[in-house]
Amino acid sequence: MVFRAALGVAQNDETCEIKAVHNEGRALILWRRTKALSWPKLVMVRAVESGTGSSVNVAVQSLPEGAGGLIDGRRNAKLVEEYIRGIQDVLDGAVSAPARPVVSHYVRDDGAEVPWDDPDEFPDF
Repeated sequence: MVFRAALGVAQNDETCEIKAVHNEGRALILWRRTKALSWPKLVMVRAVESGTGSSVNVAVQSLPEGAGGLIDGRRNAKLVEEYIRGIQDVLDGAVSAPARPVVSHYVRDDGAEVPWDDPDEFPDF
């Protein structure tokens, strides 16, 4: 349920481009565009669901080829907070962000979709 909410938030956010989805591993990798003069951020999401509860791990970093800035840490923390708040709003029913079914895949830099077999291995974009 948490993974579906995270996927729905990403699919319904115009600033997100989904680069990888692994349904069984409950993992997402996104590019998120921020401000007009900023480099996109790489957002990695992993949902852990069990019978007793769920958690979401979200990590954000600037793209390696992008220029780093002194306030990147604060911007990245804000992006994580916004994304988690979006997931919580979907789970609480305050916002609708239906997830569309997708197969487990990643998108290479040349635009080709390739199956993503192991969620513990970072895709070779």
